[in-house]
Amino acid sequence: MGSVDSGADGRPSPCAADPGAEDRPSSPAADPGAEDRTTSATVDLAAKDRPAPPSGLGVYVHMPFCISRCRYCDFNSYAGLDALGPRYVDALLAEARRAVNCRDGLLAARQAASLYLGGGTPTVLPARLLLRLLVKLKETLPLDVGAEVTIEVNPETVVADTFRRLATAGVNRVSIGAQSAHFHVLEFLGRIHDSSRTEQAVVLARQAGIQRLNLDLIYGTPGESGEDWASSLDWALGLSPDHLSCYALTVEESTPYGRAVAAGVQRAPSEDDLAEKYELACERLRAAGFEHYEVSNWARPGQACRHNLLYWTGGDYLGLGAGAHSFLRGRRSWNVAHPTAYLANVEAGESPEAGSERIGPAERRLEALWLGLRLAAGLREESLEALGANQRALGEMLDSGLGERHDGRFRLTERGLFLADAIVADLAAGARVG
Repeated sequence: MGSVDSGADGRPSPCAADPGAEDRPSSPAADPGAEDRTTSATVDLAAKDRPAPPSGLGVYVHMPFCISRCRYCDFNSYAGLDALGPRYVDALLAEARRAVNCRDGLLAARQAASLYLGGGTPTVLPARLLLRLLVKLKETLPLDVGAEVTIEVNPETVVADTFRRLATAGVNRVSIGAQSAHFHVLEFLGRIHDSSRTEQAVVLARQAGIQRLNLDLIYGTPGESGEDWASSLDWALGLSPDHLSCYALTVEESTPYGRAVAAGVQRAPSEDDLAEKYELACERLRAAGFEHYEVSNWARPGQACRHNLLYWTGGDYLGLGAGAHSFLRGRRSWNVAHPTAYLANVEAGESPEAGSERIGPAERRLEALWLGLRLAAGLREESLEALGANQRALGEMLDSGLGERHDGRFRLTERGLFLADAIVADLAAGARVG
């Protein structure tokens, strides 16, 4: 981990001519940058393997508001704080202006290729506030012509006027938290909508002229049968989205579901059940003409999420809001997490940044492996060798059918993608360290 950037009084520096100055090693060496330059060349070789990141900058805006907290969710989100909405929007705009003015000209000369409002549930806030936020953000951080502008919505928080105003503000892609077609699954998860509300949201979005549509689905909930999952997939495909994200239910210790599992009141998802449902998703979506381009994401040709591709291909992105992360010029930073702490910093004219780091050589190699192999294209074999991938583990992956060679590349099979994190850990076990 890199050092935390801070000012003389211990608070994050509000504006630095060189934001990475405090992250550099202070000990003398004949050539202190030699190892890092070697690592950079190695990681750059791997980076050339991945799809090129979308040109321009990505901007992520975190909206931490929810009507209620779902039983499985450990995101940085809070119920009952939507009265802070007007102040929070003002703070986001102030942080955006500060970022443009403070980051050594890095942002001022760049246009954003993608803008993504996530949460939480952004549409808990009134549509007029979201309209003001989007319009003002585009004035501060100009968007490329044809930029992707996405907002996450939950079905119970949107009406026709919501989508009309969002479309007016330039939103051209919506991601709907559908999760399942079945009420008993939604009820277990703590969701407060049903499938009919999702169907209505899809219709309203399209009536407003927003044609690009993602549906989020979750599989592996206790009580969800294989037939339930199959029918949820068929139901989602029947709504004609151009993108689907399918996530396995995970047990997070800090959540009500995680505590129930720890207490023995609820059971954790079965790995075999999750694997079978993942395989079914791969089969059904492939048959429907979707391309499986990342572990949990499928899209019709040309409809992959540009903003998320920017993350997975190592592009630069600016994060705004409580708990948001940024990655700019090799420096990763993050904001204070709680909305009230975020507001206190910004309204006092201070940076909301809580800390930052420069990624070390070993971490950069691991990240290059992890990002490259999460994508369906995989990595060239020469890149795997340059990154120091464990050759014994690589052979085992090929023998077991978890990986395959194709046109000089190593990529994970669909079985392998389901186990991507464990596979990358095995491949990295023999990698050179910093």
